[in-house]
This record gives sequence, structure tokens and C-alpha cells, in this order.
Amino acid sequence: MNGLPLSYEQALKEWRRFEAYLIRERYAVRDPVSGVPLEQNLAQVLDRISRQFTIPEVRDAILAGRIITATPFLMNGGNPYTRRQGFYSCYPLGYVEDSNEAIFQMEHDLGVIFLHCGGGGIDVSKLRPRGALVDNGQGLASGPVSFAKGFSQLSARISQGGKRRGALMIQADWDIPDIREFVSFKAEETGRYSGCNVSVNVTSERFWQDENLLDFIATNIWKSGDPGLLFTQKSLDNTPVPRRYNPIFSNPCGEYLSTRETACNLLTVCLPRCFGASMGDYLEAVFANARLAALAGNEILDLGGFPPLARIREATLLFRPIGVGATGLHHAMNHHGVSYNDPEGAPRFAKATQLVLMLGSMQGSLDYASRCRELGRDLEVREWRLDYVERISSAAMTFIEAHLDAPQIWLDRALRLFDRVRRLGGLYNSVTTSQPPTGSTSQLMKVACTGIEPYYSLVQKRRVWNADSTWEEFTLVPLELYHAEPSSVAWVEGQTAHHISPVQQIRVIEACQAFNHTAVSKTINLPAEATVADIKELLFIARDSSLKGITIFRDSSMPGVLVAGVGPEAGQDGSHPGPAGAAASSFSACPICGMRTAKRSGGCSFCIACGFSTC
Repeated sequence: MNGLPLSYEQALKEWRRFEAYLIRERYAVRDPVSGVPLEQNLAQVLDRISRQFTIPEVRDAILAGRIITATPFLMNGGNPYTRRQGFYSCYPLGYVEDSNEAIFQMEHDLGVIFLHCGGGGIDVSKLRPRGALVDNGQGLASGPVSFAKGFSQLSARISQGGKRRGALMIQADWDIPDIREFVSFKAEETGRYSGCNVSVNVTSERFWQDENLLDFIATNIWKSGDPGLLFTQKSLDNTPVPRRYNPIFSNPCGEYLSTRETACNLLTVCLPRCFGASMGDYLEAVFANARLAALAGNEILDLGGFPPLARIREATLLFRPIGVGATGLHHAMNHHGVSYNDPEGAPRFAKATQLVLMLGSMQGSLDYASRCRELGRDLEVREWRLDYVERISSAAMTFIEAHLDAPQIWLDRALRLFDRVRRLGGLYNSVTTSQPPTGSTSQLMKVACTGIEPYYSLVQKRRVWNADSTWEEFTLVPLELYHAEPSSVAWVEGQTAHHISPVQQIRVIEACQAFNHTAVSKTINLPAEATVADIKELLFIARDSSLKGITIFRDSSMPGVLVAGVGPEAGQDGSHPGPAGAAASSFSACPICGMRTAKRSGGCSFCIACGFSTC
């Protein structure tokens, strides 16, 4: 009837089977002798972690699935058996200093973090280049990439808490002598260095004048999805964190750009659980649940759960960062009749959601401090940059007046919050918002469009590797589609990842970044036939946006675990046109939107702005 390959009962059974897999392989507390999981479903996990919170509203929100903690707390919160209790997802550790002792110490610290369920972020810009003199001129340096490879292999060897592979971001400035080797080492040996993501720090406008380097970066993104770009100046300018704390270091997925050695404490609001009778009801629910998520994040900080690295505990409690994000944005858009493809409606919806989420998380920070005072404990105010406060409060007021229903309620609320921040000189958390990719935590709640991503496809095949070295496959169909008319299902299908132009994807990320204290993690999805020239053009578009970074992934550029269940087929061998022909592409005006299109062999052209194709 609706064109979906499974009945509702079959689809629900697949989601439950996937939940059971995730609980069994990743989240369940295990018997300390036999290793047999003692939990079989999400409800049991949520019951366990909810008992760690003292605020009844927070417990209720967790049990109802309106908010969810990050994976490490789902694994370890309330686990009486683990000796590797870690509650935080990611740790940007900053620069690897240029000495053997510092390099080996970083390997040790990363290993400890991986064992305690976290991921790491490091910057190798300070390591001397390959061939530089060492040992008083008696030897030659092996260069930052040799150590980057070692860090990647360490991440691949040591799983996070013994339940998932390590996660690592390696950054480097664009102008280091070994930049070309750094950019290409993952693509040259596909799959060998899968233990890390790689990003280039764009620290100067001079980067954009180096055409050879830009071509080289775009070609390697075409091949492997790496490197991403991090715009460090935008990181410095668009955060409450004062510049002197150098908030430019990234976690593995790029959503937490902040000062070094602070653990990112992520929580997620489930937007489909915020639906009400109207858009106003939805926004009120997002605000309320973001407030509860901030309360929960502060309670987690006070529970501890740090790896045994004293400086990380001290820095994290000094800054008290929490990152409240959301999942199911595309579902929420469609629920309110907004297409992800709408160039005005989608960014406006995303910005409204992010604005009230930010305000709710800030209110939660204030409310937690008030609660602490009632219990006889004073929290210290974390300094915020007041120029940032003025800029973001002005942007919030302007947006509320122009776009929100019942604007006076929201204007009064925002005015009170920002006035309080001005009087305090900051807030009780250095940041309160971040937008992670969410992944498995979303899928545990049966959200198919994770984070702020569009639906990848209406039918997704997920292949996973079991502990017994066997593959298992799941077919996941968004359950909400079974309650929609066939015409609505077709409407949603027209908004799946490869039907949305890259520029539209950037617009949505920009909208979320507008009221986000740290950063937004969302990959720009490109079809397999996208060219190197397409990618290079997107890098310039990202430069001119408000994004703090960009990651681009061309479908089929490397094997993955997520594939569309239906869609265009590649060649019999899975091959696609190579980058050589694509690199020679020229641009001409698009007949639909007037922007440039990338011409490919055979006369086909594809507009990277609006998605128009002559193929």
C-alpha cells in the first residue's frame, strides 16, 4: 500500500532485534564471572541509569526516552562491576608536544581514555617534520604522520570500554611542512588507518590561495572522506569560552570544539518525543527537555566517572562543559509539514529548534546552581565572553520577533536569561550546547534520522560485526512512515540524503550552528558520481558560511556499515567513475538556480547548489 518492503509488524520486529543487538554487544551490564548480559532491552538500561539521578523530573524524562545520555554513561552509569568506569564520550587533548616523552605520554593517556569508554582528539602540528635533525644532529625525525599512524593503530587496537572500537581525531595546521603526507595517508592505504579521523586546521586566509593543496585535499576527500576542515578562527569567535583558553581543539566527530583536556559531556533531546498539538507545544517541550538534559549533565559531572588522569578531571570540573543536542530533526520537520529540501522553511525550523534548545539548556544551568545553593553548595560562575553574549542575544531577539508564534513569551524568556548571564558575567557551565551525530543512542530510541541528518534512505541496511566474528544484518525502516499516506511517504523519499543538495545541507547546519555554543556534527552527503570539482567548490561554500568545519562523504568512496536498501546500482564490480576525469570538470551556469554546475563525461552535469541533474 505505501511502497515499503516490510509490514509494520516486521519493521518493528527488526528495530527490536537491532535494539537487542546493541544492548547485548554494547550497553548491558554483564555477569562478572560468565560475561553473560544481565540486561536485554533498553528499558532495563534506562531504569539502571535513571537511578543515578536525584532529580525526579530527570529520572522521569530518561525513563520516558525524552532525553538520553551518551553511550559511556549508558554503559557505565550504575554498573556495579566495571573497573573502567567512564561517563564521557570524548576528550580533546590538544597538542602533542615535540619530544619522545610527550609522544609516549600521549599514547598512554589515549589508551587510558579508550579503556574508559572515551574517544580522543589530538593535534600534531608541533611535531617536527620528516627529515628534520634530532639528537643534536645525529639523526632524522620520522615526522608527524608516522606518529599519527601509530596513534590511529592504537585507537583501532584498544576498544572503548571493551565494547566498541576506539575513536580518534587527529588535527594539523594546513601549513605544516608534511601537510600533503598528512592529508593523504588514510586514502593511500584504504582501511589500514581506520582508527582515526583526520582534519586540517584552516588558520589563515592564505590557505585558500594554495590551489595545488586545495586540489589535493579535494581529491583525497573524493577517495576516502578525509580530511575534514576545521575553521579555527570561527571556533575562537563563536563560543562563550574566552579566547585565552584556546577553544579550537576537536573531539573525534567534530561537534565539541573547545579547550584542551575537557571531557565532553553529551546529552540528547529526542525531538519526536516533543510533539504536541501545535508548533508552539513542540517548542515548549524542546525547551523543557533541554533544561532537564542540562540538569542531568550537571549531575553526571558531580558523579565523577573520569578516567584516572587528574588533569582531565580538574579541567573538566573547572569549565563544567555540557553539550545538549537533539535527534530526529528531519522527522520533526516532516511532522510539521516542512521539507528538508525547503531552502527557507528547513533552516528556519532548524534554527527555531536550536534556539529553544539553547535557551532551555541555559535555564537548566541556572536551575542547577539554584538547587545546589538550596543544598548548601555554591557553584562557581564560568566566565563567558560578553561580546559573544551580546551578539547571540541580539540574534535570538531578532529571530524570535520575526519567526516564532507568541513571540512575547519567548522574548521575555530570552531577555531574562541573557540579562542574568550579563549580571553574572557568565553561566555555571562554560558551554551548554553541542550537536553530536548520536548514532546508536538515536537508534535505540527508534529514530531513523539520527541527529540533524536527513533520512539516509527509506530502507537502511546495517551490517554489524558480532563478538563471535560473524556478520549480522538489519533492515531498518522508519516506523513513522507506516502512519503516513502513500503520497507523504513519496514526499519523504524525495528528501532522503542524496536528493538534498549539498548547499541545502550546509544551510541546515548553519541554522543549527547559529545558536550552538560549540559545533555541529553532520556529514555533507554526496552521491557516488560527485566529482573532485564538486567537492572543491563545496569547500569554498563552507568557507563563506558560518560553519566551524566541514566533513564531506561521497557515497561508495569507502566501505561502510550503512547502505540504502533501494536505489541506483553501481557497476557489477561496485565501481564508479574515478577522480581523474572529474578533476578536469568545468563549471557552467545551472538552468534552474543560476549557480555553477560540474560538467562530467558524456555531457551530464550536476548542480551542487540545487541538485539539478541532466543525467
